Amino acid sequence: MTTGTFFTDRNHIPDGIGFAHFDATHLIFLCGIIVGIVCISALYRRAGEKMRGRLRVAVAGIVLALEITKQMLCAFLGVYDWNILPLHLCGITIIVIAIHTARPTAFTGEFLYSLSVPGAVMALLFPDWTMYPPANFFCLQSFIIHMFEIAYPVMLLCAGELRPNARRLWMPLVFMLAITPPIFLLNRALGTNFFFLSEPAPGSPLSMLESLLGSPGYIFGTIGILAAVWLLLYAPLYIARRLRKKVVK
Repeated sequence: MTTGTFFTDRNHIPDGIGFAHFDATHLIFLCGIIVGIVCISALYRRAGEKMRGRLRVAVAGIVLALEITKQMLCAFLGVYDWNILPLHLCGITIIVIAIHTARPTAFTGEFLYSLSVPGAVMALLFPDWTMYPPANFFCLQSFIIHMFEIAYPVMLLCAGELRPNARRLWMPLVFMLAITPPIFLLNRALGTNFFFLSEPAPGSPLSMLESLLGSPGYIFGTIGILAAVWLLLYAPLYIARRLRKKVVK
């Protein structure tokens, strides 16, 4: 691991200098991310209205700046290809965070909680950038962006400014049903793998589904995973609301 590979992209990085899922390097990153999210959320919860506004803009600005830097760096280095387009869920989340910061809506709030949080968590647990050493821009950029994509909705949730509701889940669901077919066709046309519709990320739960259901069977299997994730995300909120109503009565 040397600083000579700091700006090396995945197609030119030497073999054998990356990390593995849940090895010491990965676990250190995960621990640091958890601490970072807790600190950001605590700071936001205690902040006044004006400071909260600045923090929202700061988080939105950081993720947007990191993505723009990545796009420009790849173009400058001459390694740009279709796969770098921000059309994965994390790339779309960057746009949704910016929109929510400017003008919060029921859709953007529900999208961030129901899709962005579980998507970013899965990306951090099963990263597809393990070929990079820790001292690499693309490695650091990926970890930091996904951290803030979790931190943004979590800090709003902790401050009571984001109130997810299962009755609004139809909004992100309709969005995903609408965007998935065009993304699938785009993958076919460009040879890309946005939303991991062409092939699952190695070592991820999707690859396990592929071994059981084949391809493209694993794509339909993700519906079951998403349903289970939504149950875990929304059931505690529903129970908490019911308990509060009983206490009030």
